[in-house]
Amino acid sequence: MSIFNFTREEKQVVLFLIIVAVAGIAANCLVKKYSGVKTIAQLCQDFGKVDLNTASKELLQSVPGIGEKLACRIIEYRQRQAPFKEVADLKQIKGVTDYRYRKFKDSFLVK
Repeated sequence: MSIFNFTREEKQVVLFLIIVAVAGIAANCLVKKYSGVKTIAQLCQDFGKVDLNTASKELLQSVPGIGEKLACRIIEYRQRQAPFKEVADLKQIKGVTDYRYRKFKDSFLVK
């Protein structure tokens, strides 16, 4: 008696399991493929931006338009108020005018 002498129902079950396994592998490959593209796109978009919640004074000062006093105010704000929720929170800091905000807003991100 051979190991491959299955009944019709057993053959259907084996075929079903093979189809499910192939579908799972295909779905896994698609998820990996497209999540990687999304991750790469996000990394490219964020490359070179400064995180307002973790940046040191020196890193903040590396952004054009941010001097020592404003860098200190940014750090004080995140320590006293809470972490930044969005880049627009910078407008709450003394010395950040609409003009200055528009000038450097794209240099920052909030994680």
